[in-house]
Formats: sequence, C-alpha cells, structure tokens
Amino acid sequence: MPDCYIMTGENPRPQSYIAEAADQNQALAAYQRTDPTAFLLDCDDYWKAEVARTLAKFPLTRVTERFYTHMLGVLPPIYSRFNPGWFVGEAVVERVYTQFIEHNGRFYAGYANLGPGGRRWQLDDIEALEATGTATEVDWFPSET
Repeated sequence: MPDCYIMTGENPRPQSYIAEAADQNQALAAYQRTDPTAFLLDCDDYWKAEVARTLAKFPLTRVTERFYTHMLGVLPPIYSRFNPGWFVGEAVVERVYTQFIEHNGRFYAGYANLGPGGRRWQLDDIEALEATGTATEVDWFPSET
C-alpha cells in the first residue's frame, strides 16, 4: 500500500502519516483503540480531494479594487506570460494559488490550480462570468475559504 494518512470519521484533516514501508494495518489498529472511526486514506487521494475542495471555495469572482490592491502588497506576486493577471506568491494548498486579474476597469479573483493540467482563469472566463448578469463584487475572501 502507498503512503497513507489515518483519518477519522468527523475530522477532515489527517490525524497521522504512515509511510509505505510501515505496517499500516498495525498502526491503524492501534489508533482505532482510541477512535473506532479511524481509517486509512491514500495520501494522493487525500490531496486530490483537498485541491478540489479548495478550488470550489473561491471560484472566479468580481472583487473590489481595494481588495485587489491590498493583496498586491501582501506577498510578492507571481506573473506568468501564459495567464492574465498575477498570483499571490504563496499557495493556498498544494499548487492552488489565488489569481487576480484586472480587466475592463474591473477586478477579479479566484483560486487557480497551477499544477499540471490545472485550471487557471482566462479573459474568456471573465467574459462568461459577466455575461451571466449575476456577478457580484466581494471585498474580501469568502468566509469559508
């Protein structure tokens, strides 16, 4: 079995890490003596799910200019010639970064996956968001992020 985490029923965060070479079943049995809901979860599966959960928390959103300019000064920005705007210089989780874009006098932000094959926001996405007529402006990250 590959590297895995011990997880528990109610807690979405790993409780312990167990290397591939370790006796994972023995470690799980010991943990289950104090928490019978414990189970093993492959590390790769955990991180794929964590990236998906994180991306869902802050999709492309119109933001205030104040939010945009404040975040520009928090950490050094990361610029990419292949993507509009800039990324906050520290990942939210794994390769998920907050992307900020200025377009047509408005400001936008959302979590973007800079990993291989990951989703980055493009100007077409902004046009599609504005075309819905439902875009609202936020002044800070959503509370659940």
